[in-house]
Amino acid sequence: MSATTFTATSPCGRITLHHDRRAEGRGPHLVITARNAPGAPEHWRADVAGNTPVEFLTALTSAVAEHLEAVPDPDLIELVVDPQEWVEVDDLGLVGIQSRDGHAFMVGRPTGSPAAPLHGDEAIVWRIGAVTLEHGALWSVSFTQQTPPFVVNTVLSQTLSSQPITRPATETLPAGLAPLVSVRPAQGVTGHHRWRTADGPPPSPPHGRGTPPTR
Repeated sequence: MSATTFTATSPCGRITLHHDRRAEGRGPHLVITARNAPGAPEHWRADVAGNTPVEFLTALTSAVAEHLEAVPDPDLIELVVDPQEWVEVDDLGLVGIQSRDGHAFMVGRPTGSPAAPLHGDEAIVWRIGAVTLEHGALWSVSFTQQTPPFVVNTVLSQTLSSQPITRPATETLPAGLAPLVSVRPAQGVTGHHRWRTADGPPPSPPHGRGTPPTR
């Protein structure tokens, strides 16, 4: 461990978490690797990049901890999608869903697909994330072929949720998130509060309170 990197391995030696602050803004900065036994080759991997909400990371790491005990059902990726907010993607060798405002997505690259590798990695078959036209990718979580479906579902269910993610008004947000932020006083709180990003207060959001892509 150093000031810029951190690595932790489960007591059984099957799960390793590696965080590299030097990779922030350039690629995956948190990599979760799973093996069938200590010292065995990688069985599956999850790569976390960008400003992935901490709630998503908590759900993901909790699911990984469950994986140490057992791999529960189901065997399929679960999709419960609101057609008013999401549209199907099936183009250029990629399949999945995208929010109607284009901010959030989940795409899969099936084996043998002519599409370019997701995140430049042939091993990745699923990628969930958010983008804006102005700032590009805001965050993403990618999974390799053997990742248990219930692990993928933890991030997918967070992305599909219509519940907004809340932050205290004192927190400074990255400028790229400004178009997706709405500011509302908490119930029972008096006074005027402003929620600032690193480059100043965010503009008024185009969709009022927010939609699933705000996640």
